Amino acid sequence: MKIIAIANPAGGVGKTTLAHAISVAAAEFGKKTLLIDLDPAGSLTFRLGFESPRLTVADHLSGKSISSENLDLTAERFAFIAADSRLTTNLNSDALALFLKELPEPFDLVVLDLPPSLSQSLKLALTVADHIFAPVDGSLHSLRGLFQLRAITEIEVTAVAIGKVIEQDIAPVLDVPLINDSAIDDLVKGTLSALTVNKLSEVAESYRSATYSILEILGLE
Repeated sequence: MKIIAIANPAGGVGKTTLAHAISVAAAEFGKKTLLIDLDPAGSLTFRLGFESPRLTVADHLSGKSISSENLDLTAERFAFIAADSRLTTNLNSDALALFLKELPEPFDLVVLDLPPSLSQSLKLALTVADHIFAPVDGSLHSLRGLFQLRAITEIEVTAVAIGKVIEQDIAPVLDVPLINDSAIDDLVKGTLSALTVNKLSEVAESYRSATYSILEILGLE
């Protein structure tokens, strides 16, 4: 099982969109994938239609055992665990690592969607992640977040360029840039990602190709 964190302390750079798209594409490539929302704001949980679930990742990090029935299987064929605001409460530093060891099913890939801050959720993610992928759009805001991440961890942080970014400033950078299209939100309908709504769009293909490169990095191709 490989664990990746989609992180950037900067807000509004497309972390949740990227985490969702990677999960969809990895499932398309035949990888059993689990997506976990670790953002107390629960933006991904809301997007996927799981707001106000009976159990969330906060329950499991606090010691509530997890069963296969607690893993929500989405229409896009990846499993999902929702978040809630209790992620801001104090949790043991090894809580996420212990939880992932107790998963009731084996997964090829676990994707962690993180909040736009240097938060407790990020600290937990850094105890388990094999690799961090940080979306950057070329703004000073997003680049600053990338450099902050690299300053606080020895885990490799690979930038994922959205649109045109000066690569020498952010290396290492994923070899497939994402198309910077303001219409991507219009391609997300209900709980479905752009990859499902319009499979052949250039935006969808860029996220799919980026996911394949990520799987190659992880040795899961």
